[in-house]
Amino acid sequence: MLRSITTVLLLCLSVSAHAAFTLPGDAMRCTRSATLLNCTDRFGNHYGIAQQGNDTLMRGFDVISGLSWSQTSTTYGRLQLFTGVSADGQVWFGSSRRIGWNVVSRLSSSQGDRDRVNCNRLTGCR
Repeated sequence: MLRSITTVLLLCLSVSAHAAFTLPGDAMRCTRSATLLNCTDRFGNHYGIAQQGNDTLMRGFDVISGLSWSQTSTTYGRLQLFTGVSADGQVWFGSSRRIGWNVVSRLSSSQGDRDRVNCNRLTGCR
């Protein structure tokens, strides 16, 4: 579940401003308005994002786990702090920091899982 949330988080940080777009291989289809974004992939995963000032509110559904989830984040300059909860009660929290063309994200969950993801606009995520 933590890896799924990491993927969604990284997609949210890099979403284009187009009204509707598709990733390569028709992997994800998204529609966007001025304040809302809704995405669905070919497997049935879906999520929605609403932006309110410095706050971002997300809700989604993960097909593999069969769980719905929600996440709230707040941005302070180049730092984004977030916390979320899934339908089974798992909680996660973390931060993402933009450093030039890089985004460094750190996540922890209530089950003791930890993850760190580094993304670069040119080389992708690792």
